[in-house]
Amino acid sequence: MGTTILSFQNRVVIETLHNEGRSLRYIANYLGFSKTTVFNELHRLNGEYQAELAQTDFERKVSQRGRKSSLTKNLKHLI
Repeated sequence: MGTTILSFQNRVVIETLHNEGRSLRYIANYLGFSKTTVFNELHRLNGEYQAELAQTDFERKVSQRGRKSSLTKNLKHLI
């Protein structure tokens, strides 16, 4: 299973074409992504899709990835 990371410009194109009433297939072919990627992106947010909010959501989720540090303030001070 591959992952597709959309750029902010891609999100703006998705928002614009979606607001014009274009189909998922058209948007996917235009950008060169799968229909599933476009569908998932359009359903990233509850409510109307907005590229800026979707980008903010993406950046927030990326920042939460990975293992959390087990160092406490006391351990950091000792090191």
